[in-house]
Amino acid sequence: MKKQPPTRILLIDDEKNFRRVTSLSLKEAGFDVRAAGNGAEGLRALEEEEPEVILCDLNMPVMDGMDFLSELRKRNSGIPVIILTAYASIESAVKAMRAGAFNYLTKPINRAEMELAIQRAAEFSRLSRENRMLREITEGRREVDRLIGDSAVMRELRETISRLALSDAPVLISGESGTGKELIARALHFDGPRAEGGAFVVLNCAAVPGELLESLLFGHRKGAFTGADADHEGKFEAADGGTLFLDEIGDMPLGLQAKLLRALQEGEIERLGDSRPRPVDVRIISATHQDLAVKIEEGAFRQDLYYRLAVIPIEAPPLRDHLEDTPLLVRHFLQRHGSGDILVKEESLAELKTRSWPGNVRELENLIMRVCALNPGISSIGADLPGMQPEAAGPTMARNIDFGAIELPENGLVFEDLERSLLEAAWEKSGHNQSRGAGLLGLPRQAFSYRLQKFGIIPKHGRSRDDEG
Repeated sequence: MKKQPPTRILLIDDEKNFRRVTSLSLKEAGFDVRAAGNGAEGLRALEEEEPEVILCDLNMPVMDGMDFLSELRKRNSGIPVIILTAYASIESAVKAMRAGAFNYLTKPINRAEMELAIQRAAEFSRLSRENRMLREITEGRREVDRLIGDSAVMRELRETISRLALSDAPVLISGESGTGKELIARALHFDGPRAEGGAFVVLNCAAVPGELLESLLFGHRKGAFTGADADHEGKFEAADGGTLFLDEIGDMPLGLQAKLLRALQEGEIERLGDSRPRPVDVRIISATHQDLAVKIEEGAFRQDLYYRLAVIPIEAPPLRDHLEDTPLLVRHFLQRHGSGDILVKEESLAELKTRSWPGNVRELENLIMRVCALNPGISSIGADLPGMQPEAAGPTMARNIDFGAIELPENGLVFEDLERSLLEAAWEKSGHNQSRGAGLLGLPRQAFSYRLQKFGIIPKHGRSRDDEG
């Protein structure tokens, strides 16, 4: 497990000897301490680095503890402040607490009492940050809200991301192309604490030749190879304190996988041409559209690296698994690429909900972009969507049917009657199981369900065996 960084403390006191002794004592206890001689110096120190806890003397020249506390609250800072004073009195304690102090200690300071007060203040600081993030989630100001959809699968995905954003654990996002894996990765970073102090850095492992990937990942020293005419910072160093998103991790060469594994295990990297290790504090989020279990069996992906990356796996759902979100997505993309005033008729939305969308949400967005580009000034979209390409036919039994041998009645057939008959036959043969029935007709499950409801074979929002339990 990765070691947590030490709690950052700002100690403000005008007594030089007290600052020195107390700083040494706190450093020995494992804290990261910075000191200032008065409240004004403390405010300047805050501008350079924000601590998690502040220890502040009450009586100081230039700016005393009460004035410092007042100025801090004007800045809407939630950092807990522990007031220190040699002049113990109930009156000064009450005044400091009313001004927003977290705790109050009297000099001479008891070391054990001080460390306990700091630990409690640090825990309070952590919980305050988490509560602020959760409050922002409920107010709809989070990156995760860019994942559009009101289906159960999308609600569950957003809830999972919101929880994991507060963690530092490595996440592996799997899913088909076009399902929004980078959106998930961005939400995990920007809705979490690393967004405050670190960057979100992306490296697509499939887009870079293998011989350049190592340099991009770890950086290089001047002269490390032909053309390396200057020192170069790699993606790991650029993401220090933040998140490194390794997209299409399944395409990373085996040799580089070993070096990545070592970097994750040791928490440090070495630039090409440099033997000096450089510590890095990076959260790794990776993504792939490939089945890494198969690649492991084939010897193309390291199993030990997989376990390092997939501490928490997330599956990005294909659009065919939440087709009920199609109307929301269409309106969202119309707002982005066209006009929110465009009316999309119900028959058009119904048609979109029957398609299999092999390109997933990206394919749907491309369609809306095409509609808006080819039809400027369009006010409504009907059943015949402008720019929509016919869906490629999947494997069906129809290819094996000899239609020339079929005897049609003299007055012809009503096609909808034939469709109803096929649906009813598949419904009965599947034992009223929608997934199995859809497979018999080569349809997506949602499309099969829509057609069953259309013909009244099942009630709208009806349940079947595979809907239960």
